[in-house]
Amino acid sequence: MSADTVRLSVTNVTAGYGKLQVVNGISLSVGRGEALALLGPNGHGKTTLLRAITGLGPLTGGTVELDGERIDRLGTPAIVERGLMHVPQGCTLFPRLTVGESLNLAGRLKRARRVRSANLELVLGLFPKLVERRGQPVGAMSGGERQMLAIAMGIMANPSVLILDEPTLGLAPKVRHEILRTLLDIRATGLSLLVADGDVDFLFGLADTWCVVELGRTVGRGTTEEKPTQEQMMAMFVGGAHAPTALAAGPDEEDGHA
Repeated sequence: MSADTVRLSVTNVTAGYGKLQVVNGISLSVGRGEALALLGPNGHGKTTLLRAITGLGPLTGGTVELDGERIDRLGTPAIVERGLMHVPQGCTLFPRLTVGESLNLAGRLKRARRVRSANLELVLGLFPKLVERRGQPVGAMSGGERQMLAIAMGIMANPSVLILDEPTLGLAPKVRHEILRTLLDIRATGLSLLVADGDVDFLFGLADTWCVVELGRTVGRGTTEEKPTQEQMMAMFVGGAHAPTALAAGPDEEDGHA
């Protein structure tokens, strides 16, 4: 991937909590209009990595660049204003606000104000259910509807890169399919995505490339045309076993860009 096509570049990032280091030198990159899937067992550093990238958690080493500008020394509000938006796992919305008020609030960022009307038209087109629920309090919505709203609010912030952590967690298969279809439509607008999720079929249906995180390191990567076998998937997710040789990144690749 050439430098002029890279949106987000993460280089040798380490992160943790106190004396506990959770992320141990991960590097990855996301191109313009690309979707990168993060796979791996629960508790092995995916969420910690995403939080460190966006300033929501401590980053103890390495660099993060957005469109060639280093952002890892900035606070989260400044990172969002630069164009990197994070929809966290189990995103907590304001239950007393209506759907319309929530979308309006997300569109009040400085970078988003001039395109707020266009983005509102976009998200209401992408998520027709939000049109029906526009005057309804968020707290009265179903889990799937709240997840749709969280993604829509991310888009209202007018990002160049959108990070999604477990966007299908706890959702019914039909709702997962709706969100997948919508995210594919979002990708068609040129927005770059970095997505971690436990639903591997969802990720492979969405992404161009994938990266496996285990014990805070990248242990495999590839394109979605190179899907792992069932045996390899079991090695990734069951018992935290290391990925097999066919997936393992070489010594010169493990800490390099995807």
